[in-house]
Amino acid sequence: MSHKLHLAVILAALAAACLNPALAIAAEHRNQSVNVIPLPVSVELSDGVFIITPSTRVIAKADTQAEAAKLIDALAGPMGFSLQCSANPQGREKTIELALDRRPSALADEGYTLEVTEQRILIRARRPAGLFYGIQTLLQLLPPSIFSKTKVDNSSWQVPCIKITDYPRFKWRGLLVDPARHFIPMPDLLCFIDNMALHKLNRLQVHFTDNEGWRIEINEYPKLTQIGSKMDRSRRKTKDGRYVGGFYTQDDIRRIVRYAADRHITIVPEIEMPFHTGAAIVAYPELGINTGHLAELPPEQRWGRTKGLIAPRPETVAFLQNVLSEVIELFPGRQIHIGGDEADTGHWARDGEMQAQMKRLKLKDAHELHSWFIRQMDTFLTNKGRRLVGWDEILQGGLAPGATVMSWRGEQGGITAANAGHDVVMAPTSHTYFDYYQGPKESEPRAIGGFIPLSRVYEYDPLPKQIQPQNVKHVLGIQAQLWGEYISTAAHRDYMAYPRALALAEIAWSQKEAKNYERFIAALSHHLKRLDAKGINYRKTKSP
Repeated sequence: MSHKLHLAVILAALAAACLNPALAIAAEHRNQSVNVIPLPVSVELSDGVFIITPSTRVIAKADTQAEAAKLIDALAGPMGFSLQCSANPQGREKTIELALDRRPSALADEGYTLEVTEQRILIRARRPAGLFYGIQTLLQLLPPSIFSKTKVDNSSWQVPCIKITDYPRFKWRGLLVDPARHFIPMPDLLCFIDNMALHKLNRLQVHFTDNEGWRIEINEYPKLTQIGSKMDRSRRKTKDGRYVGGFYTQDDIRRIVRYAADRHITIVPEIEMPFHTGAAIVAYPELGINTGHLAELPPEQRWGRTKGLIAPRPETVAFLQNVLSEVIELFPGRQIHIGGDEADTGHWARDGEMQAQMKRLKLKDAHELHSWFIRQMDTFLTNKGRRLVGWDEILQGGLAPGATVMSWRGEQGGITAANAGHDVVMAPTSHTYFDYYQGPKESEPRAIGGFIPLSRVYEYDPLPKQIQPQNVKHVLGIQAQLWGEYISTAAHRDYMAYPRALALAEIAWSQKEAKNYERFIAALSHHLKRLDAKGINYRKTKSP
């Protein structure tokens, strides 16, 4: 017998349960079995379970063995045994089979089907990413203890018989972290990536540079890390008086990129310019506006005296393009984020050298100088086969032709860009700034301000009605920001991210018609047990 999860069926089950306690237990079991976040497109439950035992065999051909190995590894720790893998089933053994079917279908590149009977689990997809996401759903169908970091005794590893068809609504399902303000040690960053993968998030923007620190090694300009990485937002010092900082070597970056790619997550590097460049100017004072004299000061005295804004003279443009050349070599993803936000162009307007440059370039004002600078970077990246991404300020003075806009100052920037035919990622402060408070300030860890509870995240839709139907395709998706001014530890970062990142994952992946906050909260109550098992320091749901 099949149980199609329509609202009417659920309501009928609840009504029957009021009259029959046994039915209440069965209904609760069925509902718990499909508490998958984000919600799949289609779910059909059947009676029975598949039980994973040491004799269960994983079936994987050559093109699916990499994903099969990830599944085996995920199960081995908590189960206490490693499943054997082979290319073909043998006899009547119970199997977990992974298969690729590359024919065109609605599943696209990230979709999958998952079918569980008492004898077999079959995950089928067009691409390895789809298999990976099917595995994440399978893990959520198992008891929450499957996410334990140690062996779990006396557990029956049951999966309900079920048929799921699933694919994402949006291509870009992202989070941003900010090691520039407070450096994020490698183990913490890799753990954060793991947690994203479980929830089918696939873009991690890393804010590597800002006024407070430069966190990525650039071989051509070693002072960027020798000097520019020695500070952070808190200006903390070690016991021997040295400032606390940190950076990622290029080998570190390669490891991060590989680790994320194994989990089908693309790292999007952000190298801020022309503003938020204070750490670079501390390292190389000649980059700034009237900051050459800083070279005469000890590095620790240069901080806070840079205006945080580079002077876009030709030498500075060449410097930053050389930086981007090394960044391109480290990050295979197509998008390179260059910031472009919050630049006080008044500093340029009042500077004689910049006035002369604007006259030489026949630019009417400093806004056009900002746009000229963005176009230099856009042309450079385009010639390298990459796409520039910038915050919505890159719209001022005319949008760079190949740029993707990340709309943070509300939705209007994204609406304007999409209707002009440019790709857009929606990231408005109103719903996606996870460095904002989640509850009353007096009961929360310090945040930068604002108030975005879980319900506000969930209510957001990344497709504003003002975007013309023919331009909806330009909305790539949605991203939430964890700016690091006040987030200095992994525990605090998890607290600010979860469970809000779960709401973001669902609105980015699940179909709009399926959104229902009450159902989401019900699923979340079960899902939090998984976060407990994983050791995620999520915020307990104290408010809507």
